[in-house]
Amino acid sequence: MTPSNKADLAPRLLDAAIALFAERTYEGTQMPAVAQRAGVGVGSIYRYFPSKEALGNAAFQHAKRALLDRLAETVAEGGPAADTREEFGRFWRGFTRYASDHLDAFVFLEHQQHDTFLAPESQALAAQIDALAQDFIERGQRAGEIRAGDPEQLVAMATGAFTGLLKQQRPAGLAQLSPEDLAQAEEAVWDLLHRKAG
Repeated sequence: MTPSNKADLAPRLLDAAIALFAERTYEGTQMPAVAQRAGVGVGSIYRYFPSKEALGNAAFQHAKRALLDRLAETVAEGGPAADTREEFGRFWRGFTRYASDHLDAFVFLEHQQHDTFLAPESQALAAQIDALAQDFIERGQRAGEIRAGDPEQLVAMATGAFTGLLKQQRPAGLAQLSPEDLAQAEEAVWDLLHRKAG
């Protein structure tokens, strides 16, 4: 194996693992299947990841960091948001762009229980996204634009609605939705959170 092929192998293994975790769940995926999907021998995996748990954590961290980066990028677009609704729209765009570009990774992150294998570093990374979303909810509540309620529960409702939409559109993903349909879905999810006047 050439040096360039070696450098390419770890990302290839992560992509193969994420695709299989999305299809079969983490628990339902065996290391030989990951090796076969990546086009390598099983022994090659263990040179990078000493166990299935190590591979699962690396895949989780890879996917979560990419999602965090995408959210940070879209939330910052155009400078400070004018109001809570505009900021929500930026979060929505971040999630839709990430899910469109990395469907398997989004499914792996959102449609499974990870507590069976997540290491503290992975849990801390997951908590960063939770804290980002809950901070948005709390600021919106203080501004009187988001309904009263437990921020964690409101985040779960909004995230659940988005992942439900994505699940309905599989296997093609959000690309099959028209811009109008996607805008209507965004408005519907905003309505879950928005504090109505009066």
